[in-house]
Amino acid sequence: MRELYPRCIPEAVRRTGLFAVFAVTLLVPMKGQTVGNPPVVGAPGGSGATGSPIAGILQGGSLVGPGDLPTVFGSVLQVMGGRLTTAANAQITLTGTTIDSAGTRQGTVTIQAPYQFSYREGSGKAITFNGTAVQSSAGSVTAADAPIVESLLALMPDGVMLQAANGGGVRRIATHARIDDGKTANYMGPYLTVLEFAPTKRNGLAWGSAFQQELFVAVDEKTGLVSEVRRSVKSGEAPVKVTQTQFQNWFQQGTQWYPGKIVRLEGGIQTLSFEIETANTGTASALQAFVP
Repeated sequence: MRELYPRCIPEAVRRTGLFAVFAVTLLVPMKGQTVGNPPVVGAPGGSGATGSPIAGILQGGSLVGPGDLPTVFGSVLQVMGGRLTTAANAQITLTGTTIDSAGTRQGTVTIQAPYQFSYREGSGKAITFNGTAVQSSAGSVTAADAPIVESLLALMPDGVMLQAANGGGVRRIATHARIDDGKTANYMGPYLTVLEFAPTKRNGLAWGSAFQQELFVAVDEKTGLVSEVRRSVKSGEAPVKVTQTQFQNWFQQGTQWYPGKIVRLEGGIQTLSFEIETANTGTASALQAFVP
């Protein structure tokens, strides 16, 4: 069994006592399938902010196209500004302050369609993913690198969108979920739509490692933006291990929306934060930029 948002109880579930909906066994729908019928804000491609229709990633293109994302993820991408869908916004770059057990330092996150990622600390530490393998400037990626690889690359909203655009299954677990224990009088929000996502298996990556993880994605129903990406892992008789990556203080710059702060919690304890200072989109870099 897998534990999901034990404190996020939809009002309908709270009224009926059907708490078992939050202890589910993973069911991966067919590739690209959307379960449920969430509101449509828009879809990648088309006209306006996302440009003319293009051949998407699933058709061998290098940008997110109209048929690449399930409707619910297409809606989220549109709310964020429709990036990763045209040559002019094929890449997102965030610079800011990283704080973890290693201390405080400046970092830069770059995510690019169709499937390139990097995290760099000036001319020092670098971790990259080129669509095939996670690599480090230190030679090998260690368990100590996992929080950065996961929370600042793979689990970023843009990272989840690119994972989904490259294939996978998604289903809606709950709507109008709340973040209290269900007992707060006159609860005013936030309310969340909770989605379960599993990426397509990729050669060379172990299942359960970054970019090959079953995820729960919480979307704020008021803003349409991702509030949190959560992993819940049960191994043997050990307690469920819950890892949360929270996206806070979203801000608008031009036509794009970016998280102002990213926080990682492991078992409810903060282990990493990244405070964004600058954010922009732009054209794609050469693949050499994604070599440590």
